[in-house]
Amino acid sequence: MKNDGKITTKSLAKQMGISHTTVSNAWNNPEKLSEELREKIFARAQEVGFQGPDKLARALRTGQADAIGVIFNDPMSYVFIDRHDINLMRGIAMECEKQRTNLVLIPLNGEKENHTAPVTTLVDGYILNATYNNERVIQQAFGRRIPIVTLDFSLPWYSSVSIDNSRAMRDLCLYLVEKGHRHFGIIAFPSSTAAAGESRLSEPRCGDNDLMLTRVNACQETLFTQGIPLEQCWLYETQHDEENGALAAGALLSAHPEITALICLSDRFAAGAIQYCLDHHIAIPQQVAVTGFDNTLPEVQGIGLTTIAQDAVKKGQLAAQILLQKGPVTHCELEYQLISRASA
Repeated sequence: MKNDGKITTKSLAKQMGISHTTVSNAWNNPEKLSEELREKIFARAQEVGFQGPDKLARALRTGQADAIGVIFNDPMSYVFIDRHDINLMRGIAMECEKQRTNLVLIPLNGEKENHTAPVTTLVDGYILNATYNNERVIQQAFGRRIPIVTLDFSLPWYSSVSIDNSRAMRDLCLYLVEKGHRHFGIIAFPSSTAAAGESRLSEPRCGDNDLMLTRVNACQETLFTQGIPLEQCWLYETQHDEENGALAAGALLSAHPEITALICLSDRFAAGAIQYCLDHHIAIPQQVAVTGFDNTLPEVQGIGLTTIAQDAVKKGQLAAQILLQKGPVTHCELEYQLISRASA
């Protein structure tokens, strides 16, 4: 055999007296072969120590990697901790399994200035999960001119999957206003990687996290139209976890004890805010109402959480399905539900 005795699909096919395509199908398109023929090929491959076709060589030759990348803002461990993202990734993985496609996770957090971006990984397309769009990795993804699907925000030239985040936040704000609340605090993930800390809700803000801006701007517009002075409402931007939710709640309620409702952009933030209130003997909802987003935590410390429910599994499935179909630009809007529980 050629190539210094290296076994390839072509050399294995020659040994067995069958076509190269037939051998390749045993790994890449097994449904095209009978079970008997597949087992015969695998048995012969095992005898000669052949592990299967070279995936990298195939990708370079055909331009198809049989893999998609999911780019997200946080550290790698985040998608295995955050319940929304666990469900989201489950949906993406289910569709990838169905279509025999691999999955590559690409976190933005911790990117170093001189570090080669992992976006050079061979993939057939990207899912952008509520990303900071000015980041170098995102700009490189846009520049590769391969299919992209965005989650929880939309760009006119790429497909997207999302609920109507603006309408969901409007519903949540109207619900709280109808309950009689007039002084609000909002706990949010940052509008940009550099944003942090407290500001008046009346202040203009910019950034590159469209999901955060959409939700906060919806709160701002809704409260304004309801006659709530935005100067007496406050925004606190912080990293997304329960501990920072508690710290943000503490900062807002200590500086502005008139606040009677905390609007949290996630259930994780809400869990931290509720824990802070319980630790400091602040009655929920009698003194402070707390709302979340995602419906990943039906209750916190025995208190039912008022929140927005969305189907993250379905969102992930649709995103992967749209990406792998490589069809025309599609903007898919999913349903959501405002769930009223004891926290508000």
